[in-house]
Amino acid sequence: MKRVLTILFFILLVPFSSLFPQTPWVELNTGISKRLNSISSIKDVSVWACGVEGTVIKSTNMGDNWSNANPNNDIPTSVSLNHIYVINPLTALAAGNDNTYTYVFKTVDGGSTWQATLVQPGGRFNGIHMPLENSMIIVGDPVGGRWSIWKSVTGVIWDSSGCYLPQAGSEKGFPNSLWATGSRISFGTDNFRIYTTTNFSATWYNNSTGAEKNSSTLWFDYDYNIGYSGKSQLIKTVNSGQLWLNDTVPGSGDIVSVTGSAHSRFNWFVRNDNKVYVNPHNAANWQLDYTTPSGNYTYITIERNGYFSGAVFATKDNGGISRTYFLSLGISQILTVIPNGYGLSQNYPNPFNPETKIRFNIPADNKGNRNISLNVYDIGGRLVKQLADEKLSAGVYEVDFNAAELPSGVYFYRLSNGVFSETRKMILLK
Repeated sequence: MKRVLTILFFILLVPFSSLFPQTPWVELNTGISKRLNSISSIKDVSVWACGVEGTVIKSTNMGDNWSNANPNNDIPTSVSLNHIYVINPLTALAAGNDNTYTYVFKTVDGGSTWQATLVQPGGRFNGIHMPLENSMIIVGDPVGGRWSIWKSVTGVIWDSSGCYLPQAGSEKGFPNSLWATGSRISFGTDNFRIYTTTNFSATWYNNSTGAEKNSSTLWFDYDYNIGYSGKSQLIKTVNSGQLWLNDTVPGSGDIVSVTGSAHSRFNWFVRNDNKVYVNPHNAANWQLDYTTPSGNYTYITIERNGYFSGAVFATKDNGGISRTYFLSLGISQILTVIPNGYGLSQNYPNPFNPETKIRFNIPADNKGNRNISLNVYDIGGRLVKQLADEKLSAGVYEVDFNAAELPSGVYFYRLSNGVFSETRKMILLK
């Protein structure tokens, strides 16, 4: 909460014409100089990073201080770690490989000890995700003519049955090029295609990436409509990956990683150099956001569950990490006057096509500092859009809602925090 208030204070200090609800980038002192390849963070809780020579570091204060999370070399220095996924402050999974095997390691004691829970001859594990509770998945380069895809409930026992996906030619994947939401999982390749499953790997299909051969990075909005990928050029989809088109971006050199916030209100990407580029609030053009004083970037991501506000971390090849905080423009505090109680206003305009604004009040007593959710439902009661799910400070807020992908009809929007709830009706008329 303190962090959100800091961001809002920063917003109030700058002219509206230069309004970017994002704090300046800062360099974090990790205490190491070895290349970092991946970073994983739970919002406001824990941050873990991994890299070459079995390197794992962690922070319990969002990167201000770091400690060695592989103190006994349970992960040997011969293993280069490609990806890390933190589950809670004590539990994390890391994937890596040496010249002979590829591994998954798990810790349940905050990194004090690690256990190899999966060892596979050859190949390379590129990404780990837990898109559903007690449902983990690993995707790795093909071995023996099939992609290395494994599932687990606990991260200790892994099973590849029912995960068959044949290799096409000599194709392979890329570290960190994996995205998952619910039962929908996608990963990138070096073969003009992105593979996707909508039933947690029971069956797979692929979408062409057009003229871009390599999808070495992959990011989707949380509702899976907008996405970015590519390598030699940045490509974008606005229809869940069915069609990918080139996006004009500044800079030169290979694109190594891309990330973003909810509804693509902020997107960042890094090339294999020292610059971070940003597209704020779906602007027409990308722009240079930051230049780090040393090292080249290897990966960039936002903290998990930080869709509308949170931290962005970018790892580097010299062991450094850069960080910024953001607050999406789509949900903004318009008044700092403290309301007496919760309130949800009628959207305006109404009827609308396709954009409207929704205003709501959060009092000082937010029922135990609970998350505020603002959801949109169709007339049948089905959730069609999540507009907010955050801990917000007291004040008056306004959210932009774009229903371009929805049909005309009656919709309902509900503000709630588990204790309070209010619902209103709106009409989309195209």
